[in-house]
Amino acid sequence: MLASAAAGLLLLGTAHTAQAQTTDGYHTIQVFPLVVDTASFAQRFNFTTPNFYPVTLKTKFFPSRGTAQAAAGPLECLDVVVPANDATVVPSLRALCPGLPEGHSAFGFLHVQSAPSSDGMYGDIPVFAAFSRVANPLGNGFTVESFAAHTFTAGTAVVNGLRRLAATSNSPAFQTNCFVGNINVLDPESESGTRRFVYELGQGGQKWNGFIDLAAGEHVRMLDVFKEAGAPDGDFNDAYFIVRPQDLASVDRPGLMSFCTVQDNTSYGADFRVGKTAYGTMGIGSNDGMAAREIMSTADVQGRVFEIGPGNSANTHIVYMKHPDTVQCRLLDPVSGAPLTAAAGLEMRASDSDQEEAEGGNNATGTGVLYTGDKVDSHGGFNNRYLIEVESNETNTAATRKYGMYCSSGSGNTFGYDLIKYKEAVDRF
Repeated sequence: MLASAAAGLLLLGTAHTAQAQTTDGYHTIQVFPLVVDTASFAQRFNFTTPNFYPVTLKTKFFPSRGTAQAAAGPLECLDVVVPANDATVVPSLRALCPGLPEGHSAFGFLHVQSAPSSDGMYGDIPVFAAFSRVANPLGNGFTVESFAAHTFTAGTAVVNGLRRLAATSNSPAFQTNCFVGNINVLDPESESGTRRFVYELGQGGQKWNGFIDLAAGEHVRMLDVFKEAGAPDGDFNDAYFIVRPQDLASVDRPGLMSFCTVQDNTSYGADFRVGKTAYGTMGIGSNDGMAAREIMSTADVQGRVFEIGPGNSANTHIVYMKHPDTVQCRLLDPVSGAPLTAAAGLEMRASDSDQEEAEGGNNATGTGVLYTGDKVDSHGGFNNRYLIEVESNETNTAATRKYGMYCSSGSGNTFGYDLIKYKEAVDRF
């Protein structure tokens, strides 16, 4: 068991808790997409917690295909104990996983999960953040953050700015290595069979395609991705790598890890670029029902159909949005998806949690593009909930008027537009 290497820290603010990919860095289950221990690179880890109780982290190494550990499979590594509101440093992957074969290069991904809290997560929530520095003996290298496991989805992932360049009199040669992983499963009843991931490497209209088959917990390196994808010899600059699960129709689509490292072959300095979700179940930019970029619903989580009954009645929906952001919501025909007009007998408005009207109102069936507000305004600096109220506009009052609810946003909103008030006999606006 590894104990604290930073016992003198009394305040979290004095610990190094970089989280370059997202500020939402504290979670209970996280993954380092790349961990390594070779003759060329070693990796130093830093774990922190804001808890007022110690946190014990369970670690498990998943070796990349073709390494010495791969034949034996995943390796249970040492526990990491992070003292309350403190930090723990682990000097290398081999120190964390002493069972790694001696004299062999090791790389793959690391799964880290905090042990259960002492009080059932009432006040003792065992979250942690972590980062690591990968460096060669000269100190050249790159940082790999830990990522919350839930961020690895089945969405289509993209890595940009890849290069393969021959050395010149003024610059070293550059090489790009890309990695693809199928995240491990914890539930023994989860689908863990082999899945096919398809990829595309391209630049300037040229494209090369291929596929990789991976079981849950498998990880593979494409050493010189241009060569492995079948690109011709020569220089490439500002290329892209796209990868996704092949079976997009399956309800058991796996969690995809993808990233590339671009290195110079003189100093072996490199960088780390994680795949960004470009397309997913929730449309552009998202495969996350908590941050759908665009979504249309016709019923809530309880199956209640979005409709306004005969007479004057109103529905109130709740949705979580971010700010600052630009958002647009509107009422749609639930069958055709076409925008509704006031002739449909409906009107809508959107307001924030303080019940201050944002956009919409009498006879409006859409909000138009609205700005959710700055961090320094009445929102108090945090992302918050919004209400969308749909009412009769006092026409077609004898009919039942069904509708679909659609919102789009730049940074995402929650899926579903759940109803918190349904068919109220009220006229608010």
